[in-house]
Amino acid sequence: MDVAIVNHLFLTQRFLVKGTVRTGELRLSSFLNTVRRPWLAVEDATFLEFDRPDRGVAKHLSLRLSDVLLAHEYLDLSGDPLRKSLAQSERDDFSSFSIHFRAPSRFELIGRIRREALESGQGDEFFVVLDPLLRGFEEKDGEQAPDEVKALKGLNYAILNRAQVHAYFPYE
Repeated sequence: MDVAIVNHLFLTQRFLVKGTVRTGELRLSSFLNTVRRPWLAVEDATFLEFDRPDRGVAKHLSLRLSDVLLAHEYLDLSGDPLRKSLAQSERDDFSSFSIHFRAPSRFELIGRIRREALESGQGDEFFVVLDPLLRGFEEKDGEQAPDEVKALKGLNYAILNRAQVHAYFPYE
């Protein structure tokens, strides 16, 4: 499945899922913060299980929302100069952090985050990280990482689930 035509990506401790979620007119981050169902309905899903080399495909897949570590929405903002300028001015409000997810997750994420997004006791459960670098995918000798895993390395932002954060620290 071509990454360019997939609208959404979700990472859990066990799966990497690509597919489409019906968000209405909302951006994915807003949708995740307003949805009140425990299960997320993903259509036309491709999923990769990390402990097995198998890749699965499902017309409809349900994913437990609380298990999502991070999400991403593939957008083309190149034709929207207002959004692009707003996004650039907001980048100055972000600081660099290293985030470790709850056990048994092996993932660490380094990226730029608004401090208040991590420290606030109230508010949105899902928050945005700019320029994410995800660590924790080991490549076995002589084996290439699957395309789905490679797609994680080129994200310009990710949406993190605050409930899955175990520890974090700033980079000065």
